[in-house]
Amino acid sequence: MKFTNTAKQITALTLFALIHNASAKPEDKPGYDKSKDAGAKAPKGADILFDGTQKSIDSNWEMWPKSDMKITWSLVKSPTDDTKVLMTNGGKSWGTHDLVTKKKYKDFEGHVDFVLCGKRGDDSLEGYSNSGVYLHNRYEIQIESPKGNDTKDPYNWKIGPHGIAAFCMERVPDINAWRPNGQWHSFHFISKAARWDGDKLIEPARATVWWNGVKVHDNVQIKKANGGIKVTPALGGLKLQEHGQDVRFRNVWIREMKDTK
Repeated sequence: MKFTNTAKQITALTLFALIHNASAKPEDKPGYDKSKDAGAKAPKGADILFDGTQKSIDSNWEMWPKSDMKITWSLVKSPTDDTKVLMTNGGKSWGTHDLVTKKKYKDFEGHVDFVLCGKRGDDSLEGYSNSGVYLHNRYEIQIESPKGNDTKDPYNWKIGPHGIAAFCMERVPDINAWRPNGQWHSFHFISKAARWDGDKLIEPARATVWWNGVKVHDNVQIKKANGGIKVTPALGGLKLQEHGQDVRFRNVWIREMKDTK
């Protein structure tokens, strides 16, 4: 079968669109929503969990797994401007110096901005970074920079179950919305806690997640708990993970959703 010139043009344009979409920056991808990207404003009634001040840290957060530990995370300068941001700090062994909200949540919309800065203490934006955002202090949305040769192609690397924006070891993101180290990322999420009848699980937790303004999980079931806590009827807070590298956070907020069943 011979292609007409029109058919050839359509085929070429389709291939170009596929290649372009694969390598495009988040803001160039279909469905991009700026209102859910880095810098998203908190809606009326939201809990402002971190606003760049030490007061917001002391008022809203405590250490995990021991709430009586002194908060070790640091208030430092942003790598992109003169504002103050929250930096992971406390230990090189993951899970020993995490930060979790004092308040526990059931169903909510929330937002976290974060930037991957590589090795802690060397003032470089290069190098491997690892952290995580835990919904209900259980379900980890992974933060991780690519390893090895993947760093040469920051928009096309294949994200595995332990890669950034994956629900850790459970579900990979539908789309790669990566930005290089030193640029602000965001996770915007709507999360519904698991439903229980006493100690019997009726329905697993569900979540919708936008990574850098691009929807990467759409009302998916999340069953796997990480970070030394089990899936139980107990409510949990929002947790940020310390993993030994320099990851910085800003603009952290949650709006409770009390009208869900």
